Amino acid sequence: MIQPTNYANELAPKLDTILFDMDGVLLDISQSIRPLNSLAVAYYLREIVGLPAPDDLISTEDIERFKNAGGFNDDWDLTYALVLYYLVKRHESPETDAITLSVTGLTLGRYAHKVGERGGGVTAAEDFLLGKFMPRDRWQIDRDYDKPRIRRVFQEMFAGDLCQRMYGFEPTIYKGRGYVYNDKVLLDQSLIGDGLKLGMQTGRTYEEALVGMEFCSLIERIPEPFWMTKRDGFHKPDPGGLKTLAKRLETTGAGIYIGDTIDDLRTVRALNALNVAPPFLIALVLTGPAGPANLKLFQRNGADLIAGDVNEVLTWINEARR
Repeated sequence: MIQPTNYANELAPKLDTILFDMDGVLLDISQSIRPLNSLAVAYYLREIVGLPAPDDLISTEDIERFKNAGGFNDDWDLTYALVLYYLVKRHESPETDAITLSVTGLTLGRYAHKVGERGGGVTAAEDFLLGKFMPRDRWQIDRDYDKPRIRRVFQEMFAGDLCQRMYGFEPTIYKGRGYVYNDKVLLDQSLIGDGLKLGMQTGRTYEEALVGMEFCSLIERIPEPFWMTKRDGFHKPDPGGLKTLAKRLETTGAGIYIGDTIDDLRTVRALNALNVAPPFLIALVLTGPAGPANLKLFQRNGADLIAGDVNEVLTWINEARR
């Protein structure tokens, strides 16, 4: 399937730059990062905090609600916000397990909605959940809300034996196989047309992105100066990363960013609003963890192009340029 707007069809012949997101676009993360959005939370609650929590504590639908609330392109931030939810609810109902906490009082869906109303992201989550407590009344929450340790659980579960390479330390909390090995390549490089300028922006760290680019065999095709990672300090929907790439690549006609989330769309809109670079299209693909369930959401938010996967976008670009 391919759903371009009239504007996308009009601009397509001018395209000279393609920027790729990584997770959900270059790589299928439905069996790696997406399971970890639940598994890392459950592991931390169960093994570190002592709150009974099953591995399937949080559903893909719940995760999508937070992604759509905005501000959670960084999966570490999402993990912090989810752990905090359970710590606050345990503080209010100390004898309850995590499953029961999920369905009593404030639900995860309602929590995501409230965070979205406040602009999205972990800071909004913290303000919403912690704002009702006096500091002296939340000492137990503060004790267990250990962001570096939460992040380390996620990192160790993701990287496994690649922890030293990706994060600079050997795993000490989680000894299992890294979920990074479950990533699958989505991109068919043969569909990238000649003469196009290529770049990549991801919410991954530089080291995580390096492993992903190696896995996709894109190191030579997209050199490091044309990557934007967490190390560069731009967090979607901040358009600074795309702006920098457009400048480095010397985009002159038009560009397109291929993503898989509403934050990707907001990033491109923010870039175009600056009016400092040639116009960019946003193509959203349905190979993110939510899959085709995002179709109506992307349509409702006015994506320039909606496609089944990155290869459909590339095929459309090739046909338009001819």
